[in-house]
Amino acid sequence: MAGTFEKFRGRHYLPVGAFLLLTLLIGLAGVAFVQQVTGKLLENEARLEAERWAAYLSRNITDIAAVANGSAPSEETLRFIAQARDAGRIYSFRIYDNAGNPMLRSDPRDRPLDRGPAKDQLDTAVAEALASGEPETFVRTGTRPGEPAYYAISIIPITANDGKVTGWLAANIDQTTREALFFDMALHISLGVGCLLMIASGFGFWYRARQRAFVEKQIETFSAHDQLTGLPNMSSLLDNVGNALETSASAKAQCALVVCEIAGLSANGQLDADSVVLAASRILQTLQPAGSYAAYLGQGRFALFLEDVSDPMTVLSLARNLTVKIGKAQQALGSPVAAPVYAGIALSASDGNTAAELLRSAELALQAAQEQETPGYGFFNPDIAQTARRRSAVQRALTEALANETFRLDFQPVYTIRSGELSGFEALLRLHDPELGNVSPAEFIPVAEQMGIINRMGGWCLSEACRIASQWPAHIIVAVNLSPFQFYSGTLIGDVRQALEQNRFPSYRLEVEITEGTLLKDSELVLHQLRALRDMGVAVALDDFGTGFSSLSYLWKFPFSKLKIDRSFISALDESSSARGILRSIIKLGHGLGLSVTAEGIETTKQMSTLRELGCDLAQGFLLDRPALVTDLAAIILRNFASGLTRRQTRAAVTTPKDFAQG
Repeated sequence: MAGTFEKFRGRHYLPVGAFLLLTLLIGLAGVAFVQQVTGKLLENEARLEAERWAAYLSRNITDIAAVANGSAPSEETLRFIAQARDAGRIYSFRIYDNAGNPMLRSDPRDRPLDRGPAKDQLDTAVAEALASGEPETFVRTGTRPGEPAYYAISIIPITANDGKVTGWLAANIDQTTREALFFDMALHISLGVGCLLMIASGFGFWYRARQRAFVEKQIETFSAHDQLTGLPNMSSLLDNVGNALETSASAKAQCALVVCEIAGLSANGQLDADSVVLAASRILQTLQPAGSYAAYLGQGRFALFLEDVSDPMTVLSLARNLTVKIGKAQQALGSPVAAPVYAGIALSASDGNTAAELLRSAELALQAAQEQETPGYGFFNPDIAQTARRRSAVQRALTEALANETFRLDFQPVYTIRSGELSGFEALLRLHDPELGNVSPAEFIPVAEQMGIINRMGGWCLSEACRIASQWPAHIIVAVNLSPFQFYSGTLIGDVRQALEQNRFPSYRLEVEITEGTLLKDSELVLHQLRALRDMGVAVALDDFGTGFSSLSYLWKFPFSKLKIDRSFISALDESSSARGILRSIIKLGHGLGLSVTAEGIETTKQMSTLRELGCDLAQGFLLDRPALVTDLAAIILRNFASGLTRRQTRAAVTTPKDFAQG
């Protein structure tokens, strides 16, 4: 309720208040402008009328020059002045001599004409005119008792026949009535202008508000719907599912959310993909039960939310129909690549109490359906959530380890079977997280590949392995495993070259290991890079040979220098009699192609004896040495050197010259 009020207040009251304030300011500005213009006009009219009356009196008083020189006015002059007082708005009229002394005065306070000094507002104005020597007109507002509320004083010089100034004529014209008329006019005009401005601004505000409401409605529509299909989008889905879950929780009803995806849709091209999505949206709306809510989540993924589900099997049947019919729609459209369709189902009773949780559960069920492939749809399983949480935790651990460079390399020794001498070490990447503990490479490597960070991790491994190995004796090599994604990224050759140059490590001491799966996706791309590595002097080993997609074409086509027999064949020596024959064939095949052969995973003396008899070249496994920390490598190297020295001394003691000759 409070949120609704805040929203209403923010979107309604504040704009209205701003509009009213703006309208009031506009109205006041209009009134002030009209009054200013009217006041200026009134002042001009008052000045003009005062100047006209002064000029009129000056022309019609025949003995005005004589009066200014001190002569008494004639009877005709007195009658004219009286008539002028009665006919016009002359409040006060005076004639002064050239020194500013009043010679003739007529005003309401002194109706009889008299002579003599009487200093007042008119006399003060005359004094100002005398000081300047020019005609003056003043507009004044009455402040003294008996003065007009508004009047104009015009003062003009009186000249004799010879053109000399003999005195001054001052006329005080009452403008109170004119001011009242002008004020009334200004009031009406300003009210009219203010009203017009308010109406205009009100209309403008209404039109703007109407346009804004229209635009907001359009934006809300666009933001809540997918532009291609016209279906509601994810944001709209979450809002509606959230509201429905609150209602269903109070009614103790079960809801279901189905998420359906057309996997690998981008392989069809954008135009074909859009056609498939449109066809799928029409099918979804056709199969959509009454009262359900459909949405398009993007990337070929749809959602269907159902309220009050009494039988979950009906939802399962609906999911099956969606996957089947959307798949058939692709065939009907002639889609060049038929993308598989999967669906995941989540139920509110067990899989999520909020919209986000329910959607997450449905997506996990969808992911499980994609991994299982058949039948391609199914319900959410709690085990999936546990796997997803574990995966998320591994992703976090990888991100932190990459950012802080807290990965670790362990090294497992590789020995020459015949002599027992140390040949080199295989670098093994390790991940330790404070929360997860030690994470197996079999778990975090696939996650890193899917996250797209395996290239950066691989570059770090190459550089770190070369740095550590640069401290070993010059005959000991280091082997580093490569991910297929490092070949596809296009940065592998640069990473290898940088690791060698940065650590001044000779290329002949570096060996890279790849699996047969690396050769499947783009063999020409991989072949080109392997040849580049061999040209640099780096050795290439084919790891886990004998499993997966083993092919003899790999051995002669790709520039390998070593085969590494998969540990499953070594383990089989203790269980299967045929394993010995298979191992003999692999070893002879490798030797026939000029490759050295390494057996890994050796755990028993029987396995070691058999491999020695079969002529295997190199060996590694727990029987010989476990993966060691960097701090333990020096001890291993020294121990092997001492053992080798003892073996050489023993052979020298029992070997005769005849033996050398025979050898």
